[in-house]
Amino acid sequence: MSFVYTTGLNSTGPYQSAGRPYLKNVASLTDQSTEYLKFPKVTKKIRIKNHSTSGRLKIGFADNARRAFDMPDTSDGRFEGGFGATLTAFTVSFWIKSSDVTVSRIIQLTGGLSQTRIQGSGTGGLRFKINNVNGTTSANNITTPNGWDQITLVINGTSNAVYLNGVQVTTNSTAAGGFTGLSIGANASANFDGTYDEMYLYNTAFTAAEVLELYSSAAYLDPRDHSQAANLTSWWAFENNAFRTYFTTNDTTATIRDRIGSNNLTQAGTFDGTEKFVNGRQLDTAVNSHSIIIPALGEIELSVKTKSLFLFADGATQTFDVYASLTTIPSERMYDLTGTGIDV
Repeated sequence: MSFVYTTGLNSTGPYQSAGRPYLKNVASLTDQSTEYLKFPKVTKKIRIKNHSTSGRLKIGFADNARRAFDMPDTSDGRFEGGFGATLTAFTVSFWIKSSDVTVSRIIQLTGGLSQTRIQGSGTGGLRFKINNVNGTTSANNITTPNGWDQITLVINGTSNAVYLNGVQVTTNSTAAGGFTGLSIGANASANFDGTYDEMYLYNTAFTAAEVLELYSSAAYLDPRDHSQAANLTSWWAFENNAFRTYFTTNDTTATIRDRIGSNNLTQAGTFDGTEKFVNGRQLDTAVNSHSIIIPALGEIELSVKTKSLFLFADGATQTFDVYASLTTIPSERMYDLTGTGIDV
């Protein structure tokens, strides 16, 4: 379910204080771009004035400002990487967003039986091949057009399955054997023009319950919180630290780093210049489903306590001001805003 808020938000917590004001002037936020603001103190009130004469601003609150990677539009550009070992029982999970998966190759396993992959099928369906042998084909229209889906691939001998958003959608009983790596994005014959986010490799075959746990529990935010965390081998976050420093070293269009190991993904094929880092699924979902709309020349004032704010240009380049009155509460104490009788 999606919500677009058009009115103010209630202030949360019992703090009542005055701090130094915050002012940000943005002269030119390109259409379909995001400005992410992190306030030095928790806010008390925020006022936003849109000076643009066309388009609109989408604003909202999303503490998670993580990124994702949008693959090239037309070329065979892809990322490839190894597992660091030959694995016969393992789980790979990742999020994708695409307008239409069609027959594109979404992920292909390497170093074992050839033509082992997940690809699109029909209209919004998935097909699972091992050694170029089709398994059961999913129903059509199960993926979300222009929305986010989690795909989880479980390899375990002849008990191999693909899950979509925690639910098994296709199987393949062909003996899989062992694999040493993977490729995502495209090859010369089947380009996948989509976005990838948060990819994990576990060196154990998940049960159906463990797949659902990865999709629906806190593990979808951090794979180290999963009950099988001891078997987590690789974590590819697709993070270039555009809005926050989540990792010491940025990912780039040439290298997606393994955040817990040494199995980096590296660029292969030809990138055509359309590839780019974009908003990750949580920030993207907030922009498109949980945002406040400020039209051209519009203005809004919110009594709200927050430590961050996103602003998204939609329909045209946007020019705007952000003014915030601040409490004296450090942003890192935002989640201490509970209880009664606290005055700062």
